[in-house]
Amino acid sequence: MKRALAIALALLACLTACSFENKNEREADKMTHAVMNNDLGPVRDDIAPTVQISRVQVARWADELSTQGKLVSIKEVTEGCKPEWHCFDVKFEKATYHESLRYDEKGKVADWDFHLAPST
Repeated sequence: MKRALAIALALLACLTACSFENKNEREADKMTHAVMNNDLGPVRDDIAPTVQISRVQVARWADELSTQGKLVSIKEVTEGCKPEWHCFDVKFEKATYHESLRYDEKGKVADWDFHLAPST
């Protein structure tokens, strides 16, 4: 009984560890979900105060991303990423996107961008 419990706890710990996103992936996830929901309110404090994003811009982004189905995963990648930027492969049910973000000197999101990944 003790052995079975130990194995179950070990498996749970392993599964939990595998599901953790790093800090940058969590921020990209928050930004992506906020845009998909057409509401930057939940990430407003994460965005540098100098960044101006119009309501129309958010609506256009929301229209594009919300049609891609459920957000499946976000994985930080380094290949092809500019210095000081963080780049991600973002998988939706219907498509894969490349997303990038850059922080300012205070750790706030200064730039955020996404585009459809080329078909492979």
